[in-house]
Amino acid sequence: MQDSQSAGKQRLIRGLTRTIKWLVGMSLVALIVAGFVLTNLPKISAEVSGSLRSNDPTGAVFSVSNEGSRPVYDVNAGCEIIRVDELPPGNRHFLGSTTFYFPESRAEILLPRHKMTVPCGRAIATKLDNVEASEVYTQMFIVVTYKPKGLWWHKSEKFPMETEKTENGTWIWKSIPKD
Repeated sequence: MQDSQSAGKQRLIRGLTRTIKWLVGMSLVALIVAGFVLTNLPKISAEVSGSLRSNDPTGAVFSVSNEGSRPVYDVNAGCEIIRVDELPPGNRHFLGSTTFYFPESRAEILLPRHKMTVPCGRAIATKLDNVEASEVYTQMFIVVTYKPKGLWWHKSEKFPMETEKTENGTWIWKSIPKD
């Protein structure tokens, strides 16, 4: 009788152990899925909103928007300048990826359907020999780091941009599709 009680206890312990392991495993899966969804739920975008000075790439107004349905926190946007060429060819400046952050491009919270400006034109102007140069080919990224609601880690996104000369001779900014 002692042996049957001992065997019954062992079966009960094994059953409880299996149940606890299953519950812990399912909890971990649920946390991983929730973390993935919360990390990828925010929809941040960057765009050129216009220009303060026509035909001057350094006068462009860049903005970062929260197109998601939830706010994002601890937002920091900057300009990673990859290349600046003043034309005519031969005036090349390879910067080797210099990133600029400005105080006005920080926000504790960016609500859904709200924008904030990023002064990338100032960052580009600091790298030009002639600030009034009207022909400037530039490649850069708008870099945005933020913390999705409910998570303790930050997410970072890069939005590639470059200048392009139009048929009428003006220079405009355009987004480069992400890879």
